[in-house]
Amino acid sequence: MTLTPTTCSQCGLPFARGGVRLKRDGALLTFCCSGCAVTNSVLGASGDEGESALFLARLGFSAFLSMNIMALSWMIYDNGLATFGLTSDVIPAFEALLFILSLPIMFAVGFPFAKAAWRELQQRMLTTDSLITLGSFAAFGFSCQQLATGGRGIYFDTATATLVLVTLGRYLEATAKLGTSRSLKDLVELQPDTCRVLRNSAEVIVPASEVQAGEMLLVFAGERIPLDGVIAEGTTSVDESPLTGESLPRTKRPGENVFAATLNIDGSITIRTTATAAETVHASTIRLLEEAQRTRSPLQHTVDRISAVFLPAVLGLALLTVLGWMLVVPWQDAMVHGLTVLVVSCPCALGIGTPLATTYALGKAARKGVLLRSHAVIERLAAAKFMLFDKTGTLTTGEPTVSSWITGGDETATLQIVSSLEAQSSHPLGHAIVRYAERRSILTLDVRNVRVQPGIGIEGEVRASTGWIRVEVHGVPGTSAETELAASWEGREQVRIRLTDTVRSAAREAIGELHALGIATSIVSGDAQIVVDRAGAESGIREMRGGLMPADKLAAISEFRSKGVTVMVGDGINDAPSLAAADAGIALAGGTDIAKESADAVIIGDHLERIPWLIGYARKVVRTIRWNLFWAFAYNSVGIALATAGLLEPIIAAAAMVASSVSIIAHSMTVTRT
Repeated sequence: MTLTPTTCSQCGLPFARGGVRLKRDGALLTFCCSGCAVTNSVLGASGDEGESALFLARLGFSAFLSMNIMALSWMIYDNGLATFGLTSDVIPAFEALLFILSLPIMFAVGFPFAKAAWRELQQRMLTTDSLITLGSFAAFGFSCQQLATGGRGIYFDTATATLVLVTLGRYLEATAKLGTSRSLKDLVELQPDTCRVLRNSAEVIVPASEVQAGEMLLVFAGERIPLDGVIAEGTTSVDESPLTGESLPRTKRPGENVFAATLNIDGSITIRTTATAAETVHASTIRLLEEAQRTRSPLQHTVDRISAVFLPAVLGLALLTVLGWMLVVPWQDAMVHGLTVLVVSCPCALGIGTPLATTYALGKAARKGVLLRSHAVIERLAAAKFMLFDKTGTLTTGEPTVSSWITGGDETATLQIVSSLEAQSSHPLGHAIVRYAERRSILTLDVRNVRVQPGIGIEGEVRASTGWIRVEVHGVPGTSAETELAASWEGREQVRIRLTDTVRSAAREAIGELHALGIATSIVSGDAQIVVDRAGAESGIREMRGGLMPADKLAAISEFRSKGVTVMVGDGINDAPSLAAADAGIALAGGTDIAKESADAVIIGDHLERIPWLIGYARKVVRTIRWNLFWAFAYNSVGIALATAGLLEPIIAAAAMVASSVSIIAHSMTVTRT
């Protein structure tokens, strides 16, 4: 019978059997074990915060008892009896007391490990919990056997100290993850819960979740903007650092966009909302971060596959160690050497080396205004060899302007026809024509049967003074350094339109930094070759490919991918196929479409300079991960060799295991300092 896994309401881990159920405030909560249930009941914390609190509670309880166990153990080791003036006849009483003190630790701390190991074993899997459980309970069971038979192989201190030290490592790991989760929680809390809405000429305070797009909000100086919108009245300075990472405020005037969770500094403004609370850039940012935290990187999958082989190998080696040592020492001593192999080989450091570094990296990148959709994209960006750029809206500002309108007829009449059709387009060139018409106060005409041809143009029927006419607007290959369009109807070309676009001010510096990183850059664009050549020359890009149809772009990406890891950079509006086809896609998002982006990485705003930063940062994160993995493998290799040779005591092995995990946690935190 197949069981459907249930998620623990405390630690968030799935479990298929057993569990504890409690009802609180009318809601039924499910927990994987009694420890999670007690922690949730006492502390009321769940998720990463609850996990950290759970390990802290277990650690405090077990550490107190473990210290007493170690003190009593010291009294019966070596000359402890003579030191404390005790006689040998009290040893059995001390050993029995050690057994009694160990029981609460084995149940309260060891049982959750054992339960997790059993759950995994039912699925024919071995995990670090399996080694922890086997090592500590084997030491406990061996000590119980020795106690019952009058032997002197008592290792209650090793059994309990192993669990205490592992719990300490888990607490440090949970605390590290909690830091990122709290950063995310702080980001969530930046967006106000209520809005000051203007309804029927009156100010009404309502929940932000109830406000619809198109409503008017009043935001005073010093308040955070509750929803995305466009300024209708007022001028102010806005601190957009929660979204873009920019430290300096930006001046905002009527007609400019403002975003939820940003701070209105010094002026009262009225804004017209453009998104609901669930659709804001801020809400989309949080969703992307949450989704990314749930992913696993290719390196982590590799570690999982290694662990699947490593753990059975360790169990076999521990058995061989016991059998080998039994040939030369008493079986009790051989068992101790085998136990040491199990304790020292626990791959805790191996398991946390990758996810901790990438979790820190996701939070750091978000604070810089760069959203990463998964852990995997970090590794792909770090390996990038080629970077391809779309031109319009990416290298350029994306706001071209009409420089000339060439027609043999009436300019106003032709502009009205063409702008009416282009009003149905999402392309920046179409927007430029519409803005050109709006500045002349030209009204739009009715349009029907519109068809957009990506990379070619747009066509449709426009209701002119003579009736419905079929209008086509398409690009024109030419010798001009400007983008050129032609509009045709009634069987002939009626208008020739030239538009100019400006290369972003940060383009040349960003491209230079990419070249310094050893990345080859190219432009792949549907614009005329001469237009693309000009953009390439101004930005410093070395290879320019113009006049490409969408299929040609995909072919170019495939060509580059055959030579190395290829990254595509686009504006995220018309480049979705290209962004998806590359090994990694980076979108420059103006904000409103961030939730719809198909790119692996999203840079909020037009900050081209963050692209080389992202590549350099991804490389640093991957170097950190590789160092973590090297250290974890080196530690395990040396530790296992010493334990097999009988040169390591179980208690020292447990301490070394935790020291290794702590060093990796500390090293992973270095990715936040850049």
